[in-house]
Amino acid sequence: MTTSLLDRFPWLLSLYPKSSVFLAAALVYLGLVRSLRWRRYNAIHKKYSAKFRANSLTPEEAQEIMQLSFLWDMPTLGEYSLAFALFKTYAIPTISKLLLDTKQLASQPLVAKRYGDTEILIATWMACPLAGRLVTANPGDPIDDPRASIALARVNWLHSRYKISNDDYLYTLGLFAFEPQAWAAQYGWRALSPLERQATNIIQGAFIYWSEVGRKMNIKNIPATEEEYRAWLQNYEEEHMVPAQTNHDVANYTTEELLFMVPKALRPFFQTLTHSMLEDRVRIAMMQPKAPGYAKYIIDATMGLFACVERYLLLPRRKPFAICQVDMPKIHAGQPAPLLHPTKYPSKPWYKPRGRGLGGYLLDRFLVVVGFHDDIPRPEYRCEGYRIQEVGPLRYEKEGHEQIMKMAEEIQGCPIGDAWKAKATS
Repeated sequence: MTTSLLDRFPWLLSLYPKSSVFLAAALVYLGLVRSLRWRRYNAIHKKYSAKFRANSLTPEEAQEIMQLSFLWDMPTLGEYSLAFALFKTYAIPTISKLLLDTKQLASQPLVAKRYGDTEILIATWMACPLAGRLVTANPGDPIDDPRASIALARVNWLHSRYKISNDDYLYTLGLFAFEPQAWAAQYGWRALSPLERQATNIIQGAFIYWSEVGRKMNIKNIPATEEEYRAWLQNYEEEHMVPAQTNHDVANYTTEELLFMVPKALRPFFQTLTHSMLEDRVRIAMMQPKAPGYAKYIIDATMGLFACVERYLLLPRRKPFAICQVDMPKIHAGQPAPLLHPTKYPSKPWYKPRGRGLGGYLLDRFLVVVGFHDDIPRPEYRCEGYRIQEVGPLRYEKEGHEQIMKMAEEIQGCPIGDAWKAKATS
């Protein structure tokens, strides 16, 4: 007589109910992830599908659409795509030479500060309303959040200290518009939809998100269509992206900052992975070695795994995420503009608040020991926080505030509340 598997191993019977419950729970969870992960996406597309077909999106609406991926669905990927876009500009000698001439890359603290300040300013005009009010606000409602305008004005004021060509501005703006698309398509858990691509691009001359940012930064001659802009970028790179020592130096300084948390013994390997993500023209202009073939496979496999896990296994975030504070900070009439803190910090803990009490001090020390930072928060790193109009090189920290506020009012098209203009104490 043949003996069945269950006769030989009767204890398997006890596993059937447990495995069925586990399988049912797993299927319910996967269904919940599938339903919730696309809920915000579907709501935004339903809300703006008609205006998309009519090509009539306003800059404020385009910003809300753009925030779907940058604040909710893929904020980390979006952050790194913009960081990579900025990194690619260092392959243009006129840009890299200017950065070295500013002396803001003369030491690690300055490199960290410049990187952190750049992230803060860009995140502020992405996460905060360009018009100073929410899309859902009624006409005539008071302007309640001028942070994006102040950040843009601060950038414009800082840039006015230097001689920067319109073409260099135009090149950087184009990378900001198109690089996130490429990253989402290649590494994201989903690609950007046609609606999102229209909101974040310059198409048929519509003044939508990045074209609106470009206008507020006084960038001229923005191409009217995506095809024209991409062709312009390619021609610009062919003409201006050439090898230079300044490209090499700025790229190395920035790479060291980006890989700060990687143990020193592993940094050469991670530098190789970084090189594998560069297009040949960019890599050659930065005078970087060619990465071995396996490096690109490692990047693609790792990012593909992350994307698969995020798409099918992780519930969507419950709150928007950005490097700057998304919610409106509390302001008080007659008091200095509020001090703010970012949500992440560079190798030097710029703007990181000190931990409270003994436990907070020990945590700060622990983060140094494990390599998150190379120092604890101190006053010289502005541990009390930052004001938007003060962000940037230390020598300009207390300069230009009145002019910046006037510029911000011009950008916003209306007055800014006195509480944001109040001078900080020395």
